[in-house]
Amino acid sequence: MDSRIEEVVIVGGTLAGWTAAARLAAAFGRTAGLTVLESPPRPAAVENGQVVALAPRTQRDLFDRLGIREETWMRACSASFSLGVRHVNWRTPGPARTAPRTTAGHGPDHFLRPFAALPECEEFPLSEFWRLRRCRGETVEPYDYACFREPPLLDARKSPRWLDGRAAVPYGWHADAGMLTQFLRRTAVQRFGVRAVRGEPRSCDRDGDGMITALRTADGTRLAGDLFLDCTGPDSLLLAGLLGEPFTGPGGRLLTDRTVTVTVPYDAAVDGVEPYGTATALPYGWCWRRPLPDRFGAGLVCASTWTGEEEAVRTLLALCGRRPGEAEVRVLAHRTGAARRPWVRNCVALGAAARCADPLADEEFTDVLRQLDRLIRDFPSRRDRGAPAARFNRDAAADTAAACDRAQLLYRAAPRADTPFWRAQRTLPLSDALAECLEGHRAGLAPEPGEVPLRALLTALDPLGGRPPAALPHRPDARRTADAHFARIKRQQAILLETLPTAHAYLHRLHTRPAPAPAAALSGA
Repeated sequence: MDSRIEEVVIVGGTLAGWTAAARLAAAFGRTAGLTVLESPPRPAAVENGQVVALAPRTQRDLFDRLGIREETWMRACSASFSLGVRHVNWRTPGPARTAPRTTAGHGPDHFLRPFAALPECEEFPLSEFWRLRRCRGETVEPYDYACFREPPLLDARKSPRWLDGRAAVPYGWHADAGMLTQFLRRTAVQRFGVRAVRGEPRSCDRDGDGMITALRTADGTRLAGDLFLDCTGPDSLLLAGLLGEPFTGPGGRLLTDRTVTVTVPYDAAVDGVEPYGTATALPYGWCWRRPLPDRFGAGLVCASTWTGEEEAVRTLLALCGRRPGEAEVRVLAHRTGAARRPWVRNCVALGAAARCADPLADEEFTDVLRQLDRLIRDFPSRRDRGAPAARFNRDAAADTAAACDRAQLLYRAAPRADTPFWRAQRTLPLSDALAECLEGHRAGLAPEPGEVPLRALLTALDPLGGRPPAALPHRPDARRTADAHFARIKRQQAILLETLPTAHAYLHRLHTRPAPAPAAALSGA
């Protein structure tokens, strides 16, 4: 008897939902029927106008597998480049402002977390050699400018690609979330034959083993299926709503529970396009800015314990140069945490339906792609639809723990305690992994491989904190190799600054020149 999954029902016409539909359809072709139940969007969940950050792996893990060129989807989604995230005012106290303050070392309070990997040198990250040089008074250059090629390129607002299309440095993207959702919807429906149905799920039919056999919508439609994906965002209509799977918080480790967002137009011809996102620390939280070629998305994240909704809205608009009423603002209350199990019987929750992290460390779209890869590799059969659940749930729990650690590290290690919000960060419990990471940095222990991104962040937040590894003074050859690394980075920075176009010039050319003819037309078909 054939035990293959024959019908997959995806609930939620969200970005996660249509990403799942396109990715599964491309992987499995017509061997399984795919239906997306597009629930009417709630005001807080509307993605139109929002700007989503996409990591470098998005092209490889999604669009390449759909057979879509980077230029094609960028045009369709009003996309821009991002070389990383610039953090502003995380090391100095003061009121809400977007301009960097001056640190105690008389430099601007900003640092970059690029997408490029931190170079390694003789078994140590290059940052450890920079810490040794800084402790010995051999350099006053900021860590990120010494160890990466990208910071001067961001200052000059350079493109990561030359005009002939060659890539110079690793990069990700910013894209209009609504346009990206619609682009993936068209791709899934028109190219891969995914079926789209409108409706609100109200109940489900289940067999004797508790497996969902069909969904019933508010208008009486019945959708039968073998596997169901919950992509309904924070509402989690299937997993939490119909199946009652409990939601677990982060154990008092994160405080933020409100997000305010807005989209604001700007003139890129005058201001240029910032090829990066910005995360700015505020007295009671932080805010982000993600530019597109003609507008930028901004958001403010705070804790309702210390900040009222009106104050948050007023602050965000002021930071964006707008007065109340001059732009549409969205306010979302969110629960930080995750479903106890994102895969329950034959229901799998993806994205915000499974987890809500502090946006400071949220890699929701990257996590959705990673979860889809797991699902495709461990795709179940009708005979044993829950078999892959344990491994999937274990990996999802690890992702949630890592996201919580990333966010808490920024809050905890930021050397500011000027407000109740920041002072409260010092009293929150730490995970064992994060506590070990902080102690290793303080004691000068060499970072474990998985700790390198966190340790690099600690170095940027507190350049004079912690000790370099005691082994380095005993490694003169390694130090000479590191010095050559630093010199090579300086040479590459100079070359790239001279030869790369601005991000505005590249994006203007990309978004205004005629679209290339389809392959069939070029071949004469």
